[in-house]
Amino acid sequence: MAHWHAYAWIGTGVPADPERLDPSQPVPPRLVADWLRKDASRVVHTYRSSEEGRAAAGRWLRAELEEHPRGAGDLPAQVQLAHAEDCLRRGTDVVWGYWSHGRFVSRALVACPRQAAACPYGA
Repeated sequence: MAHWHAYAWIGTGVPADPERLDPSQPVPPRLVADWLRKDASRVVHTYRSSEEGRAAAGRWLRAELEEHPRGAGDLPAQVQLAHAEDCLRRGTDVVWGYWSHGRFVSRALVACPRQAAACPYGA
């Protein structure tokens, strides 16, 4: 069954490419699909592709934005959340990377399974 895995990371800056290319590192990867190469302990939540699952994923994103707000010059939260809701309805990824109070925040909802590959976590 289709679902999304949620990932979260916060750091003092955008990670260097060697870290981003190494799946053993906890930092956001360069390619969205490479989140699925991370250890299962990096998964914050898994949300089913159902109305309830999409709503729960949206609540998670909203809570993350409230805890780590975007800067004043960024897209308003409502615009960001509306775009995320549209992505979830279409079954695609939601990937955010932004600055909040001097820290780089990365949040991702990665659609799984991808193409012909099974879920790496057995969900």
